[in-house]
Amino acid sequence: MIETLPTPPAASDLAVSAEALAGFAALRAEIAGQSQIVWAEHCSECAYPKCYEACAFYTPRSDLHCRRFEGGIEPVADDALRLHRIRFRKWGKLEGRGATAIETRARARAREAGDARIAGAIAAFPAPFAVKRKLAAQWNVRKRERAATPGAANAQAFVVECWSPDGRDHPFTLTMLNIGENVGRLFQTRFEAGPDYRRLTVPIRDIAAHIDLAAPFLVQIEPIGEAAGRDVVFGLCDFVAFKTAPAPPRAAPSSDDADSRPVKVVVWDLDETIWNGVLAEDGVAGVRLRPEAVAAIKALDERGVLQSIASKNDPAEALAALAQFGLAEFFLHPQVNWNPKSQSIADVAAALDLGVDSFVFVDDQPFERAEVAARHPGVRLLADSEVPAMLRRDWFDLPVTPESRQRRGLYQAEAARASAFQSTGDDYLSFLRDSNVRATVRRLDGADAERVYELSQRTNQLNFRGAKYGRDEVRAMLAPDPDRLRLTVRCADRFGDYGLIGFVSVDLAAGEITDLFMSCRVQRKRVEQAVFAWIGEAVRARRHAELRVRHRPTDRNGAARAMLKDLGFAPAGDGEEPVWRRDLALSFRDSDIVELITDIADVAIEGAAR
Repeated sequence: MIETLPTPPAASDLAVSAEALAGFAALRAEIAGQSQIVWAEHCSECAYPKCYEACAFYTPRSDLHCRRFEGGIEPVADDALRLHRIRFRKWGKLEGRGATAIETRARARAREAGDARIAGAIAAFPAPFAVKRKLAAQWNVRKRERAATPGAANAQAFVVECWSPDGRDHPFTLTMLNIGENVGRLFQTRFEAGPDYRRLTVPIRDIAAHIDLAAPFLVQIEPIGEAAGRDVVFGLCDFVAFKTAPAPPRAAPSSDDADSRPVKVVVWDLDETIWNGVLAEDGVAGVRLRPEAVAAIKALDERGVLQSIASKNDPAEALAALAQFGLAEFFLHPQVNWNPKSQSIADVAAALDLGVDSFVFVDDQPFERAEVAARHPGVRLLADSEVPAMLRRDWFDLPVTPESRQRRGLYQAEAARASAFQSTGDDYLSFLRDSNVRATVRRLDGADAERVYELSQRTNQLNFRGAKYGRDEVRAMLAPDPDRLRLTVRCADRFGDYGLIGFVSVDLAAGEITDLFMSCRVQRKRVEQAVFAWIGEAVRARRHAELRVRHRPTDRNGAARAMLKDLGFAPAGDGEEPVWRRDLALSFRDSDIVELITDIADVAIEGAAR
């Protein structure tokens, strides 16, 4: 509910996207009831009343109060969902008095409709402005008193839903802080509004652990950093009770075996998931590892599935517990903090340079799974009760290979590389030369067939045609063909061995790369320049003046197109699978940074092998 003004803001004619409208509507269908916080525009630097005289940013509304938002809290025109648009000015923030009392959705809608009628009557009342301002103030006091019933037990969570019409991501903090006798107690978390519908869901227990919900408290939504220019549409920003456990705001991938996309990362909760008990309450001596979780962690590690942690706990205590249990080494970039689990997953994805749609999240709490699903619909979800049987899912039908057993170590070595680079300053090429990067090119053989199959199934970004080979297709490539090169690419440097990271199929007769997929772990390390330079010499030996590449665009392989452009290729024609061309008279820039090693002796490549 919005604060009543003697002159209400004009309705915005903004067109909300259909996808966002579907998300907003979905939440209304999921909740049984909501609180009715009365929201108003406030200033993060306010020093009322002197600010009206001294502040250079004071811009009065018609009621002479400061305008913290460009058009106030603007209702979206002709909108049954009661959405509101806010275009922030400097220091603008939303604030309301805490209200946890839950009313049914029908009762809440009736109150909203009644409030709209009274606000309209006050605005239209033929009386002096001072009178209308007094009436509005009295009505706001009544609304806040009615809404701010403390300590309701049936509130399950606090939700904020939002969408950015300007197409940008906007970070915010949600803050709740006690006032009066309990001043100093505070709950705070971070969320982002963005170009897709997003929803923050905070379980009531997480808030109650930090502030006294039975005592008066404020709720604030404030931009992080510079507020001016942010354009956001907000839906519900209230405590809610769900009809059932909170569900994702839109259709998310199901948790059954019909979704067989290979998994690259599993992110685990700790309390009541990896171990039974709550670390903060029971201490490390009071929690007990779940044997089925430990078995799954070790099996996933063997299959090359990376793993991390998203836990709301004290970082030092949780990491010490993992070390004591002998599990710390299995987890990359663990996120132990009080942030939303969706943010922790985003941080893990950024650290690993992987998309979240290859993630699985395991947590015992429906609220946490729903909060992650709201922001990351592509993340697959598992409850703690599903851990014993999780490895039987098609998601985890991955071969155990020497490379899969090494994958965690490869990412740990990559973290060491990143740390070493940060210590050298900004000269990336000098850092690469000092890293002694080596690429080894060999013909595909039977020993590598399973790894090539695995790589084709896993690789999306640097997959030139989006190819997903079956095992039989890979084995068929082992047959000799004088006009074809089926090559594997391995990579190593002074920090460690990446293993087999790429596959290339070259039609020498046509002077064309017909397929290429490569792990993104070696992207930007100039391995592609060295490999393409070597292939270019092989094609020149067949009297071709240009190198051609087959590229089928998918919704995932934009990185492949960027690589082709960076290597000097240009598309020639359109269609489902356009050809990209490059003049071989031009050298491949920086190809000498990586040492290329090959044992292929039956292809005339002058000066390529060292």
